Amino acid sequence: MRIFAKMMRFGVSVAFFCSVAFGDELHIDAKKVYTDEKKGTITAEGEVHITKDKDILDADKVIIYSDSNRKPFKFEAIENVRFDLFTQDNRELKGKCDKLIYWIEKEEYHLIGRVEVQEVGKPNFIKGERVVLNRQNGFANVESAKDEPVRVIIDLNDVQKDKSDDLTDNATKSTDTKDTSSTDKEAQ
Repeated sequence: MRIFAKMMRFGVSVAFFCSVAFGDELHIDAKKVYTDEKKGTITAEGEVHITKDKDILDADKVIIYSDSNRKPFKFEAIENVRFDLFTQDNRELKGKCDKLIYWIEKEEYHLIGRVEVQEVGKPNFIKGERVVLNRQNGFANVESAKDEPVRVIIDLNDVQKDKSDDLTDNATKSTDTKDTSSTDKEAQ
């Protein structure tokens, strides 16, 4: 622990792993990292870079809040927040905002202040003052500042493609069912 404290005092970039919900591994790089056991927080400051699976979060400061059992329940990234996140269906979202709060249990991101989110490889785009993205339910809520409009760009061709894929899948399933039943009758 003394070596760790000395590294932080000299501003050397540190990396460590902490266990988060469901045994996932969280990798944190920062200029300074310190804990406050009474408050149940881990604070990383200075060029903070966090990775978890394929997700990436960069910010000036990140605070990780833990319960009395030291299980993290919330992340708060502050200033110059940049992120690269993957949805349940493996879509990649890149964006930026002033503040990001991630509620681990709900798998919900609250993006606050000058929010911009772009789906990689698609024209789908969200811009607003406050955005809530939920990974479990796949929903997004967007709010604007008082006099500013919300901007949302959606690729309608992508929506049409999803519908046609669903129709094709359903047609294939019904054809497979018919083929099986006719084969069964021939076997009798």
